[in-house]
Amino acid sequence: MATSANGYFERDVLVQAGPLICATTLALTAAFLGIVGIASGNAGGLVGRLPLYVLAGSVGFVAALLTAEHSEYYGRPALVTAAGVGIVGFVMIGLGTEGVVYGLTHPDAVVASHLSIYLLSAAMIASGLGYWAVRNWRDLTTAVNASGL
Repeated sequence: MATSANGYFERDVLVQAGPLICATTLALTAAFLGIVGIASGNAGGLVGRLPLYVLAGSVGFVAALLTAEHSEYYGRPALVTAAGVGIVGFVMIGLGTEGVVYGLTHPDAVVASHLSIYLLSAAMIASGLGYWAVRNWRDLTTAVNASGL
């Protein structure tokens, strides 16, 4: 839940986190729909669009590398961060675009089966967990390190 440092629910925190969670939920919903489209074999033209997804991932990699190099991260951590951003960018842009294409070309399979509602629900849960994990990163890593995972 969106709380401040004193533990009380605050509208300002929700106003800041709400758009981020909504955008992440929509992006994940599109990516999940892209997985369904590819798995069902209804991703016509994927091979033709693949170079654009690779280009988007490489732009994300270079942008993250330049940003990380000019921040507190440099060297190996900057490279690892940039690689992660590039891979996540490639996957999310690729799957998200494929999800939009699948949704536009096969609306009956998405809407009539209520698939979009299930995927939206899964994406909302994933967005909430992601938000919580980022906000509690130190506690999370401490717990993982303490349990030896």
